[in-house]
Formats: sequence, structure tokens, C-alpha cells
Amino acid sequence: MDQLNIEKRGIPTVTIVRSAFEELTRALIKEQEVPEMALAVIEHYNPSHDWGEIRKQVDEAFPAILKATTQWQPEKVLRGIGKSE
Repeated sequence: MDQLNIEKRGIPTVTIVRSAFEELTRALIKEQEVPEMALAVIEHYNPSHDWGEIRKQVDEAFPAILKATTQWQPEKVLRGIGKSE
């Protein structure tokens, strides 16, 4: 995952992952020794070439992506560890 290399350089990313691949994604993050990453986990749908269905999937996924982009914080910050005094 290219995002892992970007995160290792200190540049925050948001990774969009289908729910069917969440476990694998988290395993890769741990394997690469990246402490935490913002993930927007969206439901796994059957592939569709129907543009109306694709648009519906995008509309349903957008709130999770927006939240990960604007509100995600590392767990250590949320627990008060790593806050600058």
C-alpha cells in the first residue's frame, strides 16, 4: 500500500477500504510497523457496472470518508498521550 510509505514519512492519509478487506488492511498496517492510520471502511458491495448503483455506493460511503478526513485522530492523542504541553 503506497499510503503506508506516505504515512512513514509523516504525511497523514485516509485509506478507503471495503469492509471485506479491513482485516487484511489492518494486518498490513501492523506488519509495516505504522502505529495508526485513518481508515474509511465502507460496506462491501457486489461489483456493479450500473452507474446508478455506483453513484448510490459513493453517496453512502461519503460520510465515512469525510469523517476520516476531517475528524480522525490517533488513539494515543485521544487518550491524552502525545499532546503537547
